[in-house]
Amino acid sequence: MTIDDSSSFPTGMPALTADRRLLRNDVFEVLLTRILNGGFVPGERLKDAELTAWLRVSRTPIREALSRLVPLGLVTTAPNRFTRVAPMIDEEIAGAVLVLQKLYPDALAEALRLRTEGDELELRLVAGRLERDGGVSPIEIFQRVLLIALASIDNQVLAEAIETVHLRVLRYLYLTPSAASILDRERVLDFAEAVASGDSVAIGMLESVLADVAAILDRTAAVID
Repeated sequence: MTIDDSSSFPTGMPALTADRRLLRNDVFEVLLTRILNGGFVPGERLKDAELTAWLRVSRTPIREALSRLVPLGLVTTAPNRFTRVAPMIDEEIAGAVLVLQKLYPDALAEALRLRTEGDELELRLVAGRLERDGGVSPIEIFQRVLLIALASIDNQVLAEAIETVHLRVLRYLYLTPSAASILDRERVLDFAEAVASGDSVAIGMLESVLADVAAILDRTAAVID
């Protein structure tokens, strides 16, 4: 599938900054969001010309954004041949869950210890969106809570290791109907409150989410076998 023949391709242009220093990040965030929420489906071909026409930017920020998405496991490329949205492979998702089960507890513990009043305010504002707006995805808010929390940790090696795998699991949650129910509204609100309050119970909550994802993957594997 290419962008031209995909009925899901957006007809409008996202609002991008005019500041060239920030433009590359805007393009990355737009493409990341489209991939995570299924706007660009797994296996879909991404053509530079179509993306530049849609976003009305030069090829450079497009290529930079796509290059950043490759090590995150969301895009695959073959030089001079194609760029595609990476497929979702259950075995890879299961491997990512195992990695996160080892990395998340230490990372979140550090985040809770280092959280600031500014972090707490931002977390409560984000959670407030979910409380007020029934149309907001709980998974989106969960993703945002993690982003705010993990941005505060000092161990950048740990942060980078998490970044390379956790978006694969988030996409699985977004796009797999049986997994999407794991992060219901109340569960995400409770997690956001625990993180905002600096309560270590948040670590157990996060571990529980990963355990539930692993259980669904195990059941799917058992059916296939």
